[in-house]
Amino acid sequence: MRKKSFNQLNTVNIVKRKSKMKIGLALSGGGARGFAHIGALKALEEYGLPIHCVAGTSIGSFAGALYCAGFTSSEIEEFSLTIKLTDIKTSKILFLPSPSAQIGITADRMLQGITFDQLKIPFSAVAVNLKSGEEVMINSGKVSDAISASCAVPVFFLPFVQNNMILVDGGLLNTIPSDVCRRMGAEVVIAVDLNSTRGQGTNSARILDVMGATWRVVMKSTAYKGYMNSDLIIEPQLEKYSSTTLNQDINQMIEDGYNATVQLMPQIFQLTGVK
Repeated sequence: MRKKSFNQLNTVNIVKRKSKMKIGLALSGGGARGFAHIGALKALEEYGLPIHCVAGTSIGSFAGALYCAGFTSSEIEEFSLTIKLTDIKTSKILFLPSPSAQIGITADRMLQGITFDQLKIPFSAVAVNLKSGEEVMINSGKVSDAISASCAVPVFFLPFVQNNMILVDGGLLNTIPSDVCRRMGAEVVIAVDLNSTRGQGTNSARILDVMGATWRVVMKSTAYKGYMNSDLIIEPQLEKYSSTTLNQDINQMIEDGYNATVQLMPQIFQLTGVK
């Protein structure tokens, strides 16, 4: 399969392919590394792979919701490049969390307040209810509210309170929501993992380094379910990028996600039986 130039994507004629199998797409958490999801979507779109349902955790819920609302990868990319840190995190003090609703407000610049039943592709966002300590699959109501809940990273954002639940980032329990795609009826699940090197420790005893290493170790344990329920996992090599800052090479990150996906397209076509 010949690889097309990344810079030619906007001029490529998209061929709509068909599959007898229901294909699910699971988009992992990963903070600012989420730009790589756009590259993965570009590749899937370019090669015409039909996606029948999507599940997203944290930043994966943001990208997944926009995709399921019918926006093209180019439109998502154009929008994402306009987002500033102050659009989603209003507090400048490190340990003073910002309202998680601000994330949804930013998403609604594209989504315009649509609800799940208005989406073009079935979608679920994953969050955790701190009251029960259980994972929550959100697939009804206002889409931007689900994004706010799924992206509410503790310490950085306040929990999102809804329907008598205190909701925070779904990555606490399920950072690669492939099993959610299974529950949505997917027969084949393709996952995009933005943090395949998770679990890395630290040689430093400084509090920030310790907190970072602790979070990475926790995230490793929440990825097992995703790996067990995925038929194929796309793993862009993103360790050189920070998950907490927008001040990095976003275009290269998008291209890394694209290239990692294109490399696996022969396996994806064979796995899904898409023609």
